Amino acid sequence: MAEALRLRAVDADDLQVLAACLQDALIPLSEMAYLAEQERFVAAFTRFRRECQADPEHCAELTQCQSALSFEQVATVRYRGLDQRLGRVKHELLTIMAEPAADGLTLITLVFAGDAAIQLKVRAIAGRLEDFGEPEPAHAAPRHELPPGFGQEP
Repeated sequence: MAEALRLRAVDADDLQVLAACLQDALIPLSEMAYLAEQERFVAAFTRFRRECQADPEHCAELTQCQSALSFEQVATVRYRGLDQRLGRVKHELLTIMAEPAADGLTLITLVFAGDAAIQLKVRAIAGRLEDFGEPEPAHAAPRHELPPGFGQEP
């Protein structure tokens, strides 16, 4: 069995690794917080452990675990498409992106299914992803509906 992940991100390339590890991870709004006085954003996801599969293309033996994602040096946080009244509804993370902001800071965007997003404006990229708790069998595998003809040559 693979060990628990403990990753750090200090640049956009590192964020791509975190995004790959968290692809399709689930989280309710109640498991996210912006701690303004600490300039910190924290979130606890249920993450699929694809790195533990013999064949990541198939969902046989897929496991999941709890993972904490945090970012330091967060100046502001903005939300789009997330309803605070639905605190227990689980949102599916699609990716994490970074881009420079006009004021010299960096924008880190957590993109969720359903056109929802959380945008962090950070002074520097300082992220961490750490698994905690025991892994367990995945209750359901992530599924994505692709449009007809997707992937076919034009």
